Amino acid sequence: MALLPSFFTRTRDRLDNEYRRTSTVLSFNHDGIEIARVRNERRWLPLWHISVFLYLAMLIRLVTIADIGPASYANRMDKMNNGNVIERVAATVMYMDPISRSIATKLRSTLRDLGAK
Repeated sequence: MALLPSFFTRTRDRLDNEYRRTSTVLSFNHDGIEIARVRNERRWLPLWHISVFLYLAMLIRLVTIADIGPASYANRMDKMNNGNVIERVAATVMYMDPISRSIATKLRSTLRDLGAK
């Protein structure tokens, strides 16, 4: 058993003990009657929401760069960097890094080749 990573041993222990992500909270109402409520212990914002948001932002960025071209995209980002707070945050998220530029350039040339045929 020592060869298993800790994740698997923790998961097995939780399943053996009928682990649930909820717990019971006991309280009393004004009449003195005990009330049992279930408290959910799930995260407010699961990690997969964040990863899907980042993936979609990258996809939108790549499609936009491929559609309008890197030069026009850079001009629009410069305008957004000089805008209000929301535009500056959007410009930071949609920043064109060298990897995105190279992927979008290849995508643009592929789309151009497909459109010519």
